[in-house]
Parts: sequence; structure tokens; C-alpha cells
Amino acid sequence: MPDRGPVRHTLAIARHADIVNTPKWKLKELKALRNGLRATVYMTNGDRYIGEWKEGMKDGNGTYHYAGTGAVYQGEWSQDLRSGYGTYSVPTTTITDPHTARSSTKPHTSSNSGTPRSALLPSLPSLKQHAATPSQGSRRSTNDNQALRKVYAGSWQYDLRHGRGTCFYDDGSVYDGMWENDVRQGWGQLSFASDSSVYEGEWHDGLRHGQGVLLLANGDRYEGTYLNDLKEGPGRFIYRQKRQCYEGEWALDMPKCGTLTDLPPLAGQEGKKIGARNWWPIPKLELENPSDVLAGEREAILRDRLRRVLHGDEEHSDDDAESLPEE
Repeated sequence: MPDRGPVRHTLAIARHADIVNTPKWKLKELKALRNGLRATVYMTNGDRYIGEWKEGMKDGNGTYHYAGTGAVYQGEWSQDLRSGYGTYSVPTTTITDPHTARSSTKPHTSSNSGTPRSALLPSLPSLKQHAATPSQGSRRSTNDNQALRKVYAGSWQYDLRHGRGTCFYDDGSVYDGMWENDVRQGWGQLSFASDSSVYEGEWHDGLRHGQGVLLLANGDRYEGTYLNDLKEGPGRFIYRQKRQCYEGEWALDMPKCGTLTDLPPLAGQEGKKIGARNWWPIPKLELENPSDVLAGEREAILRDRLRRVLHGDEEHSDDDAESLPEE
């Protein structure tokens, strides 16, 4: 037989088991993590959660009970945060904590009445994922049959209200619209419980800002622009019973320059009932060059608005400055 030469034997290199196989301690740790639907899990501060888990974090559908406040969140979770659709409710006897509730940025008044606007624009309820640890002896009992009041129902993202949702305020007001990072942002409708008025339009940073319509309880309505929660810019105010319409410029929630015209009487029986306006037409305008007067006043208002916006002065207009006494 021909000589084939020496036989070469290859040595198999024994690799470390942890390189190709999952370490045993890692397998035990993965088995210890909660996954899937689990029974009630109690937290160290008394909170409890029942629902779905993924790798030890709340993920999926579940219900979370806050022991410190008695509040309940029921909805979707993602990576231990409220994300998706969910509802947040509080006990009907809960009193809002002034140290945790989000209040209005500054007190101001409405142009329609002398009431503070903080009453018309209620503050956002406090929605904290982790309630403070209750003190010994003050821990709220876990009563699933207690009466709850819904505070918010809608979309969440990273534990904040984000997307389309409805918020129910303590005073009975209701906001239905868009949210961004836990504040009203975009298009939405707010029904005020204090005076039964309804605003529908644009919002920015929790305030009326942009185009919107304000419908009052008596049927009067404003259609126009808002700036930092005040009527500012071109707008129209319709007096339903007086049958008149003002259209022109607004500044700091007040009409400044425009025209007032008559509207036709109300149609049907409503225009004939007691209390309907008798027809007193507006006298004929005898001012020379009214369009030039309006144009001059409008230009002055625009300059004043630009000054206030650039300098951040939203409290006084030029008319207010002229009325101040000289030192």
C-alpha cells in the first residue's frame, strides 16, 4: 500500500461554557422575573397591582391601586409605565392635596364676568404614578367597593397624558381633546361648570391659544383668536338677544377697534316671545373717512401687541398706560 504520510490529528478547543450557553445564574434570574398574567402583587408601600408582566415589569393590561390616595389606574402598561389607553379614578371623598396638585400659572379674570379665571379654567388634577408612602397607622384600607370618580380616560405615553383623552375636573368641568406631555395641547373642547360656557378650539401649554369659539350660556358667542388664554387679534362677538355683531380687533380680552352691525331678528316663535329684542336700528354713521380711522387705530393696536409680545408684557396696553397718573 502507498505511504500516505503521517496522520494529522486536530485538537478541539474547549470553549468556555458561558460563551455558547446561558449561565445557570442567568437562567435562574430569568425564571425569577414575573412574566404573563399574575395574581395580585403587593408593593412595599402598600400599593398593589394585578395584571400582565414582562421581564419583571408591568407590561400589558393591568390595574394598579394606590394605597396612599385610594386612586385606581386601569389600562395599558409598557415597561412599568402607563402607556396606551387607560382610566385614572379617585375616591369620591378624596380632597386634592395642595402640595401635589398642579395649579394655574397666574390668577387672572374672565372678560365675561368678574369671577377669577382660575375658577373657569380648573387646574389639572395631580396624577403621580408612585404615591407617597403612607405613614404608619394612616394606610388606607384596600376596599374594592369604594365609590370612585373618574378623573381621566384616554391615551397615555411614558406615564403622562398624551394623545386624545377626556379629563373630569373637581368643579364639574370637562375637557375632551388632545394632550401632550400631560398638558392640553392641540384641538379640544372645555365645558365650564361654573358658568355653563363652552370653548372649542386650539390650545397651547394648557391655555386657549389660536383659533377658537366661546359659546356662553345666554347664546352669545365669540369667534376669533386667543393669545395666552385672552382674546387677542381679529375676532367677532355675536349678541344673540340684542341681535348685534361686533367684528374687529381685540387686545387683552377687550374689544378695541371694529364695527358694530345689526343682525336680522330671530326666526320663529323665539323672535316673538317676551324678552326678544325690539328693533332699534343703529344710527347712521356720519363720521368722515371711517375706514381711515379704523386703519389708523388698527395699526396702533398691532404696534402695541408686538411690543407686549416681544417684551413679555401681557398686563397693560397703551390705553392702560395713558390712564396711569403721572408721578
